[in-house]
Amino acid sequence: MSKLTFHLIANAHLDPVWLWDWREGMNEGLITCRTILDLMDEFAEMTFVRGESAIYQHIEEHDPKTFRRIVRQVDAGRWDVVGGTVIQPDTNLPATETFARHFARGQNYFRSRFGRTVRVAWAPDSFGHCAGLPEIMVNAGISGYAFTRPLAGMLPLAKPAFWWEAPSGARVLGYRPAVGWYGTSRDEMLKRLDDTLAAAQRGDLKDVGVFYGLGNHGGGPSRRQLREIRQWAAAHPEVNVVHSGLHRLFDALRAERTALPTHRGEMNFTLRGCYASVAKFKFAYRKTQAAVASTEQTDAVIRTVLRQPVADTHDAWDSVLFNSFHDILPGSSIERAYDDQLAWLGSAIHQAQRTELAALNALALAVDTRVAKPVGEYPSANALLAWNPHPQPFRGHIEFEACLDYREIAPYKGRPDAVPLRVLDAAGKSLPFQSVPVENSFESPDWFWRKRVVVPVELPPLGWSVFEFGWVEGAKQPAAPNRSPRGRVSNGIYRVQARRGAAGVQIFRRGKKVLGGAGLSVIVVKDTWGSWGGPDAIEAKSLSEVLERWRVTQVETIESGPERAALWVRFAGQRSRIELTFQLYRGRDAVDVSARVLWNERQARLKLVMPVGARTAEFEVPGARIRREPCGEVPGGRWLRTRNFGFASDALYCFDCRNGELRATVVRASGYALSATNQPQSDAVASRLRPWRPAVDCGELRFRFLINPGNDELPVLAQWLEQPPVSLVVPAKAGKLPRIGSMAALRPASLQMLALKKSEDGRGLVLRVQETSGKATSGALTWCGQKLGLGTVRAGTIASWRLQLRRGCWTVKRTSIVET
Repeated sequence: MSKLTFHLIANAHLDPVWLWDWREGMNEGLITCRTILDLMDEFAEMTFVRGESAIYQHIEEHDPKTFRRIVRQVDAGRWDVVGGTVIQPDTNLPATETFARHFARGQNYFRSRFGRTVRVAWAPDSFGHCAGLPEIMVNAGISGYAFTRPLAGMLPLAKPAFWWEAPSGARVLGYRPAVGWYGTSRDEMLKRLDDTLAAAQRGDLKDVGVFYGLGNHGGGPSRRQLREIRQWAAAHPEVNVVHSGLHRLFDALRAERTALPTHRGEMNFTLRGCYASVAKFKFAYRKTQAAVASTEQTDAVIRTVLRQPVADTHDAWDSVLFNSFHDILPGSSIERAYDDQLAWLGSAIHQAQRTELAALNALALAVDTRVAKPVGEYPSANALLAWNPHPQPFRGHIEFEACLDYREIAPYKGRPDAVPLRVLDAAGKSLPFQSVPVENSFESPDWFWRKRVVVPVELPPLGWSVFEFGWVEGAKQPAAPNRSPRGRVSNGIYRVQARRGAAGVQIFRRGKKVLGGAGLSVIVVKDTWGSWGGPDAIEAKSLSEVLERWRVTQVETIESGPERAALWVRFAGQRSRIELTFQLYRGRDAVDVSARVLWNERQARLKLVMPVGARTAEFEVPGARIRREPCGEVPGGRWLRTRNFGFASDALYCFDCRNGELRATVVRASGYALSATNQPQSDAVASRLRPWRPAVDCGELRFRFLINPGNDELPVLAQWLEQPPVSLVVPAKAGKLPRIGSMAALRPASLQMLALKKSEDGRGLVLRVQETSGKATSGALTWCGQKLGLGTVRAGTIASWRLQLRRGCWTVKRTSIVET
């Protein structure tokens, strides 16, 4: 009988942001690695694993001598570079493309510095793992995945080693240690080895991982631990004790050829409060993530077609990637750290805006944007360039707002609604429109010069259209609309109504109630737990002790017209409120809602309640779609749906289904980095959350969501919600390009474009898609006037291609996430 082999996996888990800020955390990474290297000089047998390219890059920049020492140990086989990502991200909340960028950036960095890419991902401390992650990892060259959360009590697994399979069928070899977590206390080494031996003797695996080392703020193995390992190995000759690494462990497990079980789908749940903690950061993160991705695509397409250099968006993406870290995005760090991280996101947003503006202005210079010549002393109309950032056509409404003159419009003083307006499409055809209030509150009936209109438009895929909008004497004006009754709006498909004192907002579709009971309502539930949430037994049943059921306190019909109607509804409790503006557009089979929350609570969370009458719900999650039975608080992506009901948002991550109700958590009032997950009584939290300590998210929050029938349009609507069309006032002038045009189109619609970007090596572009229908399909890209066949994309999979211009023609070749 072969001996057991214990693979000692020395590591030093480091949270670059948590109970400290990023400056301290990154420098601790440098300090830890210096300490580890010194210890490796002292103990010749010692090995070490380290992931996170951001930490290596920090060391390389600030301490080149230490970096060279690391390279030597990597070459010697004693330092195992693992993970493959920029940082250890949360593995439930970021977008699919964000995970792809983690591996693209991380793997390319490791290859450039160490001459190798990583085959084993390392996520010891992230809070559960989304179902589509194996699909992403396989595309990035990852074949093994080591982790420790959720622990066995939350997620039973038949063996420490197993096959983890995504809904697409992609699978990686997973490993969770049978004993302990990723690290050890100073005095725990001998017990960890004894307990591991007992567990190994009950199983059939001959290769066993033993994770050890101090860590949370760096650390790693101690001299005592290394001496005790020597002591234990001498006392147990029946065990082959080797200082190892994750690659060596996984290679050994494969070589065993022992039958392994298969785990299909997600590996959740743990620390569920993190799906909703620090909403102000989560909302900003979603906005930044969407803006950077959309801008990069816009710039790459426009600049390539115009034969101009494509912008470098790496800095903006680095912000998105770093801020996906599993103690930043989940909401478990200190307040001072969030000040820094929000500033970092703000920098990325600004960079994205500058890049987008430059690309659209470059397009505008090339396009014919002429408008009709003004008559007499009247001002000319505005030329507006509208851009569709998606590879499918857009048909819907957008808003134009612009100045009609450079001073107040004197001829219509006191009569702002009488100003004759005209909106023309790219062909010069008049478009219907509806005037709506401008955004500012400065102007008055006697002093105004701006106008805002809602216009139905059609935009070609990844394309543009020029519109003319201005004050034109004699222009035919829309007929005066019938005023909607107070408290009710309709577009012929949906009707939304509310009344003061009611428990909810009623929504009807084609005359039938969409939601049961009181309709869309708002509750505040008791949430006495810390940043990470309550014990799983609590979270698994949903947080349902209702403190307040808010009532409608005010209702106003604020817009009424042929293109859009809007109903403003305020719900309020004793200290907080939420204002929901429901918008219904002509011909649109969806209800669009803008939300503004004023939150001033402690030990509570706010939920939107939607009685949908269904038990199960399908969720978009990174890399996949997954259906769940009611199981408490769960993470979600951009959309989810039940039978005949769909919900999408640009900000929310946390949901639960209970008694036929779908409930979306908006915000929770805990403390910053408040550890009370295992305390049974609210007093335990209250003792730490003193009145002078800040409660998270006090103040104003804004987000948007929509409701539809849960049909195939929902994923597309969710994309438009996060990345809407862009309109820009541009100079009116002649140009070589026509007034309307498309630069690229992707078919069929079941192929969701994740990215169209400059390749990491700068040679051409990279197209990445995800098949979303669950059926294999043949894809085609129309690009620069060419139709490029993409071949077959298997059901549920992610696929990437490199686009290159050769001898005047574009070629397409399959590649991986890391573009090799």
